[in-house]
Amino acid sequence: MTPTRNARRMGTDRRPHGFSMAETLVSILIVGGLVVAAMNTAGAAMMGHKKIGDRGRGTLLAQDLLGEILSQAYEEPVDTPTFGRESSESDGNRADYDDVDDYDGWIASPPELKDGTILSDLADWKRSASVAWVSSTDLSSVSGGETGVKRITVTVSRHGLTVGELVAIRVGAPPERVLDPRKVYMSTQ
Repeated sequence: MTPTRNARRMGTDRRPHGFSMAETLVSILIVGGLVVAAMNTAGAAMMGHKKIGDRGRGTLLAQDLLGEILSQAYEEPVDTPTFGRESSESDGNRADYDDVDDYDGWIASPPELKDGTILSDLADWKRSASVAWVSSTDLSSVSGGETGVKRITVTVSRHGLTVGELVAIRVGAPPERVLDPRKVYMSTQ
């Protein structure tokens, strides 16, 4: 027999058998900490994925409304041109809007189609539009009167946080040449 077997038989082997209570508790704490860290990482990844999805949807909603606005005339084609909605155009019904600045100050929550149909599954979303005359030499400078250039801003938010915003510039026809008012003309100056 080997000395180890003899020592066990005689009871003189003092090596512990199994794990002590302290070792078990330390192991539980380490595994618990790793589980918490993994759960936090998974939660953060899911929140990041949700934010990316919201931004994508917000951008699509903004593109939809901006496309609708840009398809309108630069200025009122029927009535006497005034900035904003004319008396024949209601605040809530975009079906009557026929020029770009009719959309100034428009807000819908939840978002809706031009005919007023509410888009489903978007109860906590909001779309808004603003239109302003801007300087032709500085597109960030708002002007108090007609400049021949309008800046259109469409903003989409969810739970009060902006998730999409698009800006476009619309140029009116200069007096010396006639341009198609439904097209967008941009200058690189």
